[in-house]
Amino acid sequence: MSSSAIDAAIVGMLSADTQLNTLAPGGVFRSVSPQGTPEPYVIVDLVTHRDELEMNSGDAAYESALYLVKAVHGSTSGAAAQSAADRIHALLNNASLSVTGYSLMLLFREERIAYVEIDDNSDHRYQHRGGLYRVMVDPS
Repeated sequence: MSSSAIDAAIVGMLSADTQLNTLAPGGVFRSVSPQGTPEPYVIVDLVTHRDELEMNSGDAAYESALYLVKAVHGSTSGAAAQSAADRIHALLNNASLSVTGYSLMLLFREERIAYVEIDDNSDHRYQHRGGLYRVMVDPS
């Protein structure tokens, strides 16, 4: 069993949503988007992952992962990124997620994120909107 199945399930769920594809036509990517990607786009990045072990066996009772899931848009306004982030939240918060090799226990947003990144060379602004989502799964 590979914990990367969790990554793939989240990216797959977001990529398959037609409404999110309209709001973020650049696509959904793990960690980094390719250079020149149309905006807005969505980034899914693993922040932390831990195995919670069963007593006396050393086997994982369940796995807990925290993901940063955000929309990114190069703009002075955060409106487009926020619209995509709202759709991400509708898709992920308390959602049903099919993860190969696992049973989903919980999927919820722990924290909302909203910040602006400024390119020092060009003074271009990038709006980041989304959240930190906790995924807890039971190895099947």
